[in-house]
Amino acid sequence: MAKKTFYVVQPFELGKRGALKAAPAMEVRTSADAERIARRLAIVKAGAVAFSRDVDPESDDADPPVLIARFGQVPDEAMEPA
Repeated sequence: MAKKTFYVVQPFELGKRGALKAAPAMEVRTSADAERIARRLAIVKAGAVAFSRDVDPESDDADPPVLIARFGQVPDEAMEPA
């Protein structure tokens, strides 16, 4: 079966002592939606990352994530540019 592309937005919040922590991620419909939502979330959260990932639904085999955009404060290791 063909791989399916998932678009995800991962927001980050400031935790105790200013440490960044991941908030719940959300799946969105398109790359454009992911970038728009991440940009908006970065206004009210510390930051956000938008990325896509191709997954084979039958085997759960997934390709590495592909960065779409990052806004605000996000951990350096969160997503490296593809």
